Amino acid sequence: MTITSNDNTIGLYVHVPFCLRKCRYCDFLSFECHDDRALNQYADALVREINARYEEWPYKVVDSIYIGGGTPSVLAAEDMKRVMETIKDNFVVTLDSEITIEANPATLDDRKLETYLEAGINRISIGVQSFDNSILNLLGRAHDKNDALNAVRMAKKAGFKNVNVDMMFGIPGQTLKMWRDSLRQCIFLRPEHISLYSLQIEEGTPFQKMVDNGTLEPTPDRVDRTMYHDAIDMLTQAGYNHYEISNVALPGYESRHNLKYWSYKEYLGLGPGASSFMGGHRFKNASSVLEYLKYIKKGLPPVKPEDVERYTPREEMGVFVFTGLRKTAGFDIRDFESTFNLDFFDVYDPSIITNLKGLIEMDGFVMRLTEKGLDVSNRVMSEFV
Repeated sequence: MTITSNDNTIGLYVHVPFCLRKCRYCDFLSFECHDDRALNQYADALVREINARYEEWPYKVVDSIYIGGGTPSVLAAEDMKRVMETIKDNFVVTLDSEITIEANPATLDDRKLETYLEAGINRISIGVQSFDNSILNLLGRAHDKNDALNAVRMAKKAGFKNVNVDMMFGIPGQTLKMWRDSLRQCIFLRPEHISLYSLQIEEGTPFQKMVDNGTLEPTPDRVDRTMYHDAIDMLTQAGYNHYEISNVALPGYESRHNLKYWSYKEYLGLGPGASSFMGGHRFKNASSVLEYLKYIKKGLPPVKPEDVERYTPREEMGVFVFTGLRKTAGFDIRDFESTFNLDFFDVYDPSIITNLKGLIEMDGFVMRLTEKGLDVSNRVMSEFV
Protein backbone atom coordinates (compact mmCIF):
# COMPACT_ATOMS: atom_id res chain seq x y z
CA MET A 1 0.00 0.00 0.00
CA THR A 2 1.31 3.48 -0.79
CA ILE A 3 0.34 7.01 0.23
CA THR A 4 2.05 10.39 0.35
CA SER A 5 4.40 11.05 3.28
CA ASN A 6 3.42 13.07 6.35
CA ASP A 7 4.88 14.13 9.70
CA ASN A 8 3.87 10.85 11.41
CA THR A 9 6.04 8.59 9.28
CA ILE A 10 8.75 6.28 10.60
CA GLY A 11 11.98 4.94 9.13
CA LEU A 12 12.87 1.27 8.75
CA TYR A 13 16.44 0.05 9.15
CA VAL A 14 17.21 -3.43 7.79
CA HIS A 15 20.50 -4.95 8.95
CA VAL A 16 22.40 -7.48 6.83
CA PRO A 17 25.45 -8.46 8.93
CA PHE A 18 27.44 -10.23 6.21
CA CYS A 19 30.39 -9.12 4.06
CA LEU A 20 32.68 -10.43 1.36
CA ARG A 21 35.57 -9.65 3.69
CA LYS A 22 35.90 -8.06 7.12
CA CYS A 23 37.88 -4.81 6.79
CA ARG A 24 40.83 -4.20 9.11
CA TYR A 25 39.25 -1.12 10.71
CA CYS A 26 35.72 -2.48 11.16
CA ASP A 27 34.16 -3.13 14.57
CA PHE A 28 30.56 -3.24 13.29
CA LEU A 29 28.33 -6.27 13.82
CA SER A 30 29.32 -8.06 10.62
CA PHE A 31 30.78 -11.39 9.53
CA GLU A 32 32.49 -12.71 6.42
CA CYS A 33 30.14 -15.07 4.57
CA HIS A 34 30.32 -16.77 1.16
CA ASP A 35 27.62 -19.41 1.76
CA ASP A 36 24.71 -18.68 -0.59
CA ARG A 37 22.45 -21.08 1.33
CA ALA A 38 23.13 -19.34 4.64
CA LEU A 39 22.45 -15.94 3.05
CA ASN A 40 19.18 -17.25 1.61
CA GLN A 41 18.15 -18.54 5.05
CA TYR A 42 18.96 -15.14 6.54
CA ALA A 43 16.62 -13.50 4.02
CA ASP A 44 13.95 -15.99 5.15
CA ALA A 45 14.48 -14.86 8.75
CA LEU A 46 14.15 -11.18 7.80
CA VAL A 47 10.87 -11.96 6.03
CA ARG A 48 9.56 -13.67 9.16
CA GLU A 49 10.66 -10.78 11.39
CA ILE A 50 8.96 -8.23 9.13
CA ASN A 51 5.71 -10.20 9.39
CA ALA A 52 6.06 -10.37 13.18
CA ARG A 53 6.88 -6.68 13.54
CA TYR A 54 3.70 -5.76 11.72
CA GLU A 55 1.76 -7.46 14.52
CA GLU A 56 3.42 -5.07 16.99
CA TRP A 57 3.25 -1.91 14.88
CA PRO A 58 0.27 -2.27 12.50
CA TYR A 59 -0.54 0.46 10.01
CA LYS A 60 2.72 2.33 10.55
CA VAL A 61 3.53 4.63 7.65
CA VAL A 62 7.10 4.33 6.34
CA ASP A 63 8.78 7.02 4.24
CA SER A 64 12.40 5.84 4.47
CA ILE A 65 13.99 2.41 4.37
CA TYR A 66 17.73 1.94 4.88
CA ILE A 67 19.27 -1.47 4.18
CA GLY A 68 22.68 -1.43 5.84
CA GLY A 69 25.34 -3.78 7.08
CA GLY A 70 27.69 -5.41 6.71
CA THR A 71 27.25 -5.48 2.98
CA PRO A 72 23.59 -5.99 2.02
CA SER A 73 24.55 -6.42 -1.63
CA VAL A 74 26.06 -9.85 -0.81
CA LEU A 75 22.49 -11.18 -0.70
CA ALA A 76 21.12 -12.59 -3.95
CA ALA A 77 19.14 -9.94 -5.81
CA GLU A 78 15.96 -12.04 -5.69
CA ASP A 79 16.28 -12.44 -1.92
CA MET A 80 16.56 -8.67 -1.53
CA LYS A 81 13.53 -8.24 -3.77
CA ARG A 82 11.60 -10.69 -1.57
CA VAL A 83 12.52 -8.71 1.56
CA MET A 84 11.32 -5.49 -0.09
CA GLU A 85 8.04 -7.10 -1.18
CA THR A 86 7.42 -8.29 2.39
CA ILE A 87 8.00 -4.78 3.75
CA LYS A 88 5.49 -3.37 1.29
CA ASP A 89 2.99 -6.10 2.15
CA ASN A 90 3.22 -5.31 5.86
CA PHE A 91 3.81 -1.57 6.13
CA VAL A 92 2.26 1.46 4.48
CA VAL A 93 5.13 2.69 2.28
CA THR A 94 4.75 6.23 0.93
CA LEU A 95 4.94 6.96 -2.78
CA ASP A 96 7.94 9.24 -2.25
CA SER A 97 9.87 6.95 0.10
CA GLU A 98 13.66 7.11 0.09
CA ILE A 99 14.84 3.47 -0.07
CA THR A 100 18.60 2.97 0.28
CA ILE A 101 20.82 -0.07 -0.02
CA GLU A 102 24.50 -0.15 0.94
CA ALA A 103 26.79 -1.93 -1.52
CA ASN A 104 30.41 -2.90 -1.94
CA PRO A 105 31.67 -2.13 -5.47
CA ALA A 106 32.89 -5.73 -5.91
CA THR A 107 29.38 -7.12 -5.41
CA LEU A 108 27.50 -5.16 -8.07
CA ASP A 109 26.51 -6.07 -11.60
CA ASP A 110 23.92 -4.80 -14.08
CA ARG A 111 21.31 -7.46 -13.27
CA LYS A 112 21.52 -6.87 -9.52
CA LEU A 113 21.12 -3.11 -9.97
CA GLU A 114 18.11 -3.64 -12.26
CA THR A 115 16.50 -5.94 -9.69
CA TYR A 116 17.01 -3.37 -6.93
CA LEU A 117 15.22 -0.76 -9.00
CA GLU A 118 12.40 -3.19 -9.81
CA ALA A 119 12.03 -3.82 -6.07
CA GLY A 120 11.59 -0.08 -5.44
CA ILE A 121 15.09 0.65 -4.10
CA ASN A 122 15.83 4.15 -5.38
CA ARG A 123 19.03 5.12 -3.59
CA ILE A 124 22.34 3.28 -3.44
CA SER A 125 25.22 3.93 -1.04
CA ILE A 126 28.52 2.65 -2.42
CA GLY A 127 31.35 1.99 0.02
CA VAL A 128 34.26 3.36 -1.99
CA GLN A 129 36.38 4.81 0.89
CA SER A 130 39.28 5.71 -1.45
CA PHE A 131 40.27 5.80 -5.12
CA ASP A 132 43.85 4.88 -4.21
CA ASN A 133 44.68 1.17 -4.49
CA SER A 134 47.41 1.26 -1.84
CA ILE A 135 44.94 2.71 0.67
CA LEU A 136 42.23 0.20 -0.29
CA ASN A 137 44.79 -2.59 0.21
CA LEU A 138 45.71 -1.32 3.65
CA LEU A 139 42.05 -1.06 4.68
CA GLY A 140 41.45 -4.65 3.57
CA ARG A 141 38.71 -3.69 1.14
CA ALA A 142 37.41 -6.31 -1.30
CA HIS A 143 37.53 -3.93 -4.28
CA ASP A 144 40.04 -1.79 -6.15
CA LYS A 145 39.87 1.65 -7.75
CA ASN A 146 38.47 0.37 -11.07
CA ASP A 147 35.73 -1.57 -9.26
CA ALA A 148 34.75 1.64 -7.48
CA LEU A 149 34.68 3.74 -10.65
CA ASN A 150 32.68 1.08 -12.49
CA ALA A 151 30.20 0.65 -9.63
CA VAL A 152 29.24 4.34 -9.56
CA ARG A 153 28.98 4.48 -13.35
CA MET A 154 26.94 1.25 -13.49
CA ALA A 155 24.52 2.53 -10.84
CA LYS A 156 23.90 5.74 -12.76
CA LYS A 157 23.58 3.89 -16.07
CA ALA A 158 21.09 1.45 -14.52
CA GLY A 159 18.86 4.38 -13.58
CA PHE A 160 19.74 5.32 -10.00
CA LYS A 161 19.10 9.05 -9.62
CA ASN A 162 20.36 9.17 -6.05
CA VAL A 163 23.85 7.74 -5.43
CA ASN A 164 25.88 8.14 -2.24
CA VAL A 165 29.62 7.51 -2.09
CA ASP A 166 31.36 6.82 1.22
CA MET A 167 34.83 8.36 1.53
CA MET A 168 37.32 7.85 4.37
CA PHE A 169 40.18 10.06 5.57
CA GLY A 170 42.71 10.06 8.39
CA ILE A 171 44.00 6.68 7.24
CA PRO A 172 47.58 5.82 8.30
CA GLY A 173 49.90 6.49 5.38
CA GLN A 174 47.30 8.56 3.52
CA THR A 175 48.84 11.85 2.42
CA LEU A 176 46.96 15.10 1.84
CA LYS A 177 47.63 14.66 -1.88
CA MET A 178 46.12 11.15 -1.87
CA TRP A 179 43.03 12.44 -0.10
CA ARG A 180 42.57 15.43 -2.38
CA ASP A 181 43.08 13.26 -5.48
CA SER A 182 40.39 10.85 -4.25
CA LEU A 183 38.04 13.76 -3.60
CA ARG A 184 38.64 15.13 -7.11
CA GLN A 185 37.82 11.72 -8.56
CA CYS A 186 34.66 11.58 -6.47
CA ILE A 187 33.57 15.05 -7.55
CA PHE A 188 34.17 14.07 -11.19
CA LEU A 189 31.72 11.15 -10.78
CA ARG A 190 29.16 13.62 -9.39
CA PRO A 191 27.28 11.43 -6.89
CA GLU A 192 24.26 13.15 -5.38
CA HIS A 193 25.49 12.56 -1.83
CA ILE A 194 28.89 12.01 -0.20
CA SER A 195 29.54 10.73 3.33
CA LEU A 196 32.90 11.58 4.91
CA TYR A 197 34.32 9.36 7.62
CA SER A 198 37.39 9.97 9.76
CA LEU A 199 39.05 6.62 10.46
CA GLN A 200 38.82 5.66 14.11
CA ILE A 201 41.09 2.94 15.50
CA GLU A 202 38.63 0.71 17.38
CA GLU A 203 39.39 -1.85 20.08
CA GLY A 204 39.55 -5.45 18.92
CA THR A 205 40.18 -4.64 15.26
CA PRO A 206 43.28 -5.71 13.28
CA PHE A 207 44.22 -2.02 13.05
CA GLN A 208 44.27 -1.76 16.85
CA LYS A 209 46.57 -4.78 17.05
CA MET A 210 48.85 -3.20 14.43
CA VAL A 211 48.99 0.04 16.45
CA ASP A 212 49.77 -1.93 19.59
CA ASN A 213 52.66 -3.81 17.97
CA GLY A 214 54.05 -0.69 16.32
CA THR A 215 53.38 -1.61 12.67
CA LEU A 216 50.74 1.11 12.21
CA GLU A 217 50.93 4.75 13.25
CA PRO A 218 47.65 6.64 13.68
CA THR A 219 47.18 9.85 11.72
CA PRO A 220 47.91 12.98 13.83
CA ASP A 221 44.81 14.97 14.78
CA ARG A 222 46.03 18.10 12.99
CA VAL A 223 46.37 16.18 9.70
CA ASP A 224 42.95 14.59 10.21
CA ARG A 225 41.36 18.02 10.75
CA THR A 226 43.16 19.47 7.71
CA MET A 227 41.77 16.63 5.60
CA TYR A 228 38.26 17.26 6.93
CA HIS A 229 38.33 20.99 6.19
CA ASP A 230 39.91 20.42 2.77
CA ALA A 231 37.05 18.07 1.93
CA ILE A 232 34.36 20.51 3.05
CA ASP A 233 36.01 23.36 1.11
CA MET A 234 36.41 21.32 -2.09
CA LEU A 235 32.90 19.86 -1.95
CA THR A 236 31.09 23.10 -1.15
CA GLN A 237 32.96 24.79 -4.00
CA ALA A 238 31.72 21.94 -6.22
CA GLY A 239 28.11 22.74 -5.32
CA TYR A 240 27.50 20.34 -2.43
CA ASN A 241 25.62 21.45 0.69
CA HIS A 242 27.38 20.61 3.97
CA TYR A 243 24.22 19.74 5.92
CA GLU A 244 25.57 17.45 8.66
CA ILE A 245 28.96 17.07 10.33
CA SER A 246 30.00 14.15 8.11
CA ASN A 247 27.70 14.50 5.10
CA VAL A 248 27.29 16.69 2.02
CA ALA A 249 24.68 16.55 -0.71
CA LEU A 250 23.61 18.26 -3.87
CA PRO A 251 20.54 20.42 -3.11
CA GLY A 252 17.50 18.22 -2.45
CA TYR A 253 19.48 15.00 -1.92
CA GLU A 254 20.06 15.17 1.84
CA SER A 255 19.58 11.71 3.39
CA ARG A 256 16.01 11.51 4.66
CA HIS A 257 16.72 8.41 6.72
CA ASN A 258 19.70 9.86 8.56
CA LEU A 259 17.82 13.10 9.14
CA LYS A 260 15.28 11.04 11.08
CA TYR A 261 18.01 9.99 13.52
CA TRP A 262 19.25 13.55 13.86
CA SER A 263 15.75 15.05 14.21
CA TYR A 264 14.42 12.82 16.99
CA LYS A 265 12.05 10.86 14.72
CA GLU A 266 10.91 7.26 15.15
CA TYR A 267 12.60 4.30 13.45
CA LEU A 268 12.25 0.52 13.62
CA GLY A 269 15.26 -1.78 13.25
CA LEU A 270 15.12 -5.23 11.66
CA GLY A 271 17.86 -7.85 11.81
CA PRO A 272 20.41 -8.76 14.53
CA GLY A 273 21.73 -5.86 16.57
CA ALA A 274 19.37 -3.36 14.92
CA SER A 275 18.23 -0.52 17.19
CA SER A 276 14.75 1.01 17.34
CA PHE A 277 13.12 4.13 18.78
CA MET A 278 9.37 3.57 18.79
CA GLY A 279 6.56 4.77 21.00
CA GLY A 280 9.00 6.63 23.21
CA HIS A 281 10.99 3.44 23.90
CA ARG A 282 14.46 2.39 22.77
CA PHE A 283 15.29 -1.27 22.21
CA LYS A 284 17.75 -3.39 20.29
CA ASN A 285 17.49 -6.79 18.63
CA ALA A 286 19.67 -9.63 19.89
CA SER A 287 23.21 -9.11 18.59
CA SER A 288 24.06 -12.79 18.21
CA VAL A 289 22.92 -14.03 14.79
CA LEU A 290 22.20 -17.49 16.24
CA GLU A 291 20.19 -15.99 19.08
CA TYR A 292 18.34 -13.75 16.64
CA LEU A 293 17.46 -16.76 14.46
CA LYS A 294 16.28 -18.69 17.53
CA TYR A 295 13.76 -15.95 18.37
CA ILE A 296 12.58 -15.72 14.76
CA LYS A 297 12.01 -19.50 14.49
CA LYS A 298 9.78 -19.28 17.57
CA GLY A 299 7.83 -16.42 15.98
CA LEU A 300 8.93 -13.99 18.71
CA PRO A 301 10.26 -10.42 18.46
CA PRO A 302 14.07 -10.86 18.77
CA VAL A 303 14.48 -8.46 21.71
CA LYS A 304 15.84 -9.62 25.07
CA PRO A 305 14.51 -7.82 28.18
CA GLU A 306 17.99 -6.50 28.96
CA ASP A 307 18.14 -4.91 25.49
CA VAL A 308 15.23 -2.58 26.23
CA GLU A 309 16.90 0.72 27.09
CA ARG A 310 15.15 2.80 29.72
CA TYR A 311 16.34 6.38 29.28
CA THR A 312 15.35 8.99 31.83
CA PRO A 313 13.56 12.10 30.51
CA ARG A 314 16.80 14.02 31.07
CA GLU A 315 18.76 11.49 29.01
CA GLU A 316 16.22 11.75 26.20
CA MET A 317 16.66 15.53 26.22
CA GLY A 318 20.40 15.00 25.85
CA VAL A 319 19.81 12.74 22.86
CA PHE A 320 17.59 15.42 21.26
CA VAL A 321 20.31 18.09 21.61
CA PHE A 322 23.23 15.78 20.76
CA THR A 323 21.67 14.60 17.50
CA GLY A 324 20.24 18.02 16.63
CA LEU A 325 23.68 19.60 16.81
CA ARG A 326 24.98 17.12 14.22
CA LYS A 327 23.03 19.10 11.61
CA THR A 328 24.94 22.16 10.45
CA ALA A 329 21.64 24.07 10.51
CA GLY A 330 21.29 23.08 14.17
CA PHE A 331 17.89 22.73 15.85
CA ASP A 332 15.08 25.00 16.99
CA ILE A 333 14.77 25.08 20.78
CA ARG A 334 11.01 25.53 20.32
CA ASP A 335 10.93 21.98 18.90
CA PHE A 336 12.71 20.83 22.05
CA GLU A 337 10.13 22.61 24.19
CA SER A 338 7.13 21.19 22.32
CA THR A 339 8.62 17.69 22.53
CA PHE A 340 9.34 17.72 26.28
CA ASN A 341 6.89 20.40 27.47
CA LEU A 342 9.70 22.21 29.24
CA ASP A 343 11.50 25.50 28.65
CA PHE A 344 14.96 24.78 27.20
CA PHE A 345 16.70 27.14 29.62
CA ASP A 346 14.89 25.64 32.60
CA VAL A 347 16.62 22.37 31.71
CA TYR A 348 20.00 23.84 30.70
CA ASP A 349 21.59 26.78 32.48
CA PRO A 350 21.71 29.82 30.15
CA SER A 351 25.40 30.18 31.05
CA ILE A 352 26.11 27.19 28.82
CA ILE A 353 25.91 29.56 25.83
CA THR A 354 28.60 31.77 27.36
CA ASN A 355 30.73 28.82 28.45
CA LEU A 356 30.70 27.42 24.91
CA LYS A 357 31.18 30.79 23.20
CA GLY A 358 32.86 30.38 19.83
CA LEU A 359 31.78 26.73 19.64
CA ILE A 360 28.00 27.16 19.51
CA GLU A 361 25.86 30.08 18.44
CA MET A 362 22.24 31.13 18.69
CA ASP A 363 20.37 32.62 15.72
CA GLY A 364 17.00 33.55 17.13
CA PHE A 365 15.62 30.25 18.45
CA VAL A 366 18.12 28.12 16.51
CA MET A 367 21.20 26.63 18.18
CA ARG A 368 24.05 25.30 16.06
CA LEU A 369 27.74 24.52 16.11
CA THR A 370 30.17 27.08 14.74
CA GLU A 371 32.87 26.02 12.29
CA LYS A 372 35.27 25.79 15.22
CA GLY A 373 32.69 23.80 17.16
CA LEU A 374 32.51 21.19 14.39
CA ASP A 375 36.10 20.19 15.19
CA VAL A 376 35.28 19.53 18.85
CA SER A 377 31.67 18.47 18.41
CA ASN A 378 31.84 15.55 20.84
CA ARG A 379 33.16 17.83 23.57
CA VAL A 380 30.39 20.37 22.94
CA MET A 381 27.64 17.74 22.80
CA SER A 382 28.83 16.12 26.03
CA GLU A 383 27.88 19.34 27.83
CA PHE A 384 24.22 18.62 27.08
CA VAL A 385 24.14 14.89 27.85
